[in-house]
Amino acid sequence: MFYGIILGALLTLGIWAGGRLFTFKHVLLFSIGAIPLSILFIYALEKFGSGLGGLLSGWSSRRPTTRETLAADLEKARYSKREGRFQEALTIIDGVLDKDPNFPDALFLKAQILWKGFGNASVAKEYLKKVMQVVPKDETLHRWASSYYDEVIGMEKS
Repeated sequence: MFYGIILGALLTLGIWAGGRLFTFKHVLLFSIGAIPLSILFIYALEKFGSGLGGLLSGWSSRRPTTRETLAADLEKARYSKREGRFQEALTIIDGVLDKDPNFPDALFLKAQILWKGFGNASVAKEYLKKVMQVVPKDETLHRWASSYYDEVIGMEKS
C-alpha cells in the first residue's frame, strides 16, 4: 500500500516524465509534498465513488426508524404465531413492545397471540383498544382491530 501511495503521489504531481524518473533527491522532495495530496485525492475519489454507487443502487444515508429496525422481529413473531409457537411469538413481541410500547402493528399482533394462543380475551381486548387509540379511524389497522375486537367479544360470549 505504501508503494501505491508513493506511486500515486508521483503520478499525481507528474514526476514521471518521458519514461524516466528524476533523481532520488527530486523524488524525495516531491514525494514529501505529494503524499498528503495523493492521500487527499484517494480519499475524495473513494467518497465520490461510494456516493455515486449508493445513488445508483438506491442506498440512502438516512438512519432507519425504530419501527423499521423492529420490523424483522415483528415478522419473526408473526411466523412463530402462524407455526403455532405462541409462547415464542409472545416473547418476541414483548421484546418489540419493550422498545416501542405504542407500535400499533406489535400491539395488534400481541392481541392476536393472546387470544388465539392463550384464550386470554380480556387482555387481548385491552391491546385492541390501545391499537384503536393510537391509529386513526380511517386507517386499515384501526378497522382490523375493531373487527377483531368484535370477533373476540362474540367468541367470548358463545
